[in-house]
This record gives sequence, C-alpha cells and structure tokens, in this order.
Amino acid sequence: MRLKEDHMLNGQLKPAYNVQLAVHSEYIMGVGVFPNPTDTNTLIPFMQQLEGQYKQHFQYVVADAGYDSNENLAWLWTHNYKTYIKPSAYEVSKTKKYKTDIGRVDNMLYDEATDTFTCAKGRTLRFQYIRRNKSKTGFIKQNRVYRCENCNYCGLRKECQKLKFGTLPKGNKAIYIATDYRELLAKNKAVFESDYGLQLRVNRSIQVEGAFGITKEDFEYTRFRHRGKDNVEKDLLLLAFGYNLLKLHNRIQKKRLGQRLFETNSVA
Repeated sequence: MRLKEDHMLNGQLKPAYNVQLAVHSEYIMGVGVFPNPTDTNTLIPFMQQLEGQYKQHFQYVVADAGYDSNENLAWLWTHNYKTYIKPSAYEVSKTKKYKTDIGRVDNMLYDEATDTFTCAKGRTLRFQYIRRNKSKTGFIKQNRVYRCENCNYCGLRKECQKLKFGTLPKGNKAIYIATDYRELLAKNKAVFESDYGLQLRVNRSIQVEGAFGITKEDFEYTRFRHRGKDNVEKDLLLLAFGYNLLKLHNRIQKKRLGQRLFETNSVA
C-alpha cells in the first residue's frame, strides 16, 4: 500500500499493515491489524473483534471521516451504537464553492408530494428507477435515480453537469440519491454537532491521535519487529501494554484516575 512516508514522492507501493487502535479513557483497549489500504472496511471487523474480546456492548463509536460509509453507519445503528463519525464531506460542505454548486442535489429544490427535484434552471428531475450496487464486502447500496426531462439549450449546463474527458455528457442530468444513507447521515450529524459530540470529537483528537503520536515518536515504533499478522498483533499488544502502564503512571501523578474525557474549555 502507499504510505505517508514517501521520500521519493512517486507513490511507491510498500509492504505494510493498516493498524487500528481502540482508545477509551486514554488507554489502548484494542489493536487491529488489517491488509486494507483505507480505514473504511476495517471498522466493522474491528468492532466485532472488540465485542468478542470484551463480551459487552459499547455505547458509542467516535471516528474520523475515513470511516464514514453507508455500510458502516447502517451496521452501527442496526447494532444499537450511537455514532459520532465525521461525515466525509463535512468540511467541504461548509465552503462557498460547495454551497453555490448548482449541480449538487443538496442545492436543488425537492418536492416531497411529487417526488421530484427542480434544478437551477427550473427544470424537473423525475424518479426513474432504483440502482443497486454491491460492494466488495457484500453490502448492497440502493440509489434512487432521478433524471432531467430535457437538458437541451440549457445555459447552465456547463455549471451543472460534470465534464467527461473534457466534454459535456450527451445525456440529460441524472442524480443518485441513497435515501437510507442520507437518513443515517442526518442522525449521525445531529449528535456529531451536539455539545457532547464536540467533546467526544476533541477527545478523539487528543486520545487516539495522541496514542499514535506517542508510539511513533516517543517510542520510535515505526517498523514492525516481526513478520506475519499474528506476530505483528502480539508485538502491538506488548506495545499497548507498555503504553497503558506509562499512561496509568502519568494519570496517578496528575491525580486524574477518575477522568474519562477532557473538557472542551480546558483544551481550547
């Protein structure tokens, strides 16, 4: 997989594992080793691994935008987890460019009674069919497809439709709506932007990123000492054990044994 460490700046592929850490109250409570180059498909198997180890159900999951997907949110909510996962488009959705992009479905008018969208030119996009896509993990994502009746002689076509190979597509404008995913995103965003959600987001940055930072920089652990997934997992568990002992010592010294989360005003 491609790593952040790329001295040649040529995107060179290197043998590596995708390491996941589960952190609670500043302690590493679980480690995961995966061959996946991205984080998206590691969340569900990692959660299943943690459930098997601790034989209990956790209340919530806090993660960054790399874990946002229809499959992950659906699985977590189905298994009664409250999600505080940063939406993948959260930052870009706050930009002026995003809010003024007339080609985006979020910037079109929707009529629930007729189940139609109206574009910036005032033309109607009607429901056509349901498109189903199956992921590598077997998850089936459903998209409702809406298509404009006629995009001919539209003065906003260049701003609305994306170019393909430098030219405008010949067909009429089509949009794909994953209704279930949008509902899950709305539920997730509501708690993500709450006061408690803000506190959890701040603590994720401190506790999880801090754990990775200390192990890499302070412990100088940037290369695995052994080969094979089982040996790498054992190596990481020993590393986590040492990290937790150091964390326990520091918390005793600072009299913070009962503290689970940092207050947002104390780290602002």
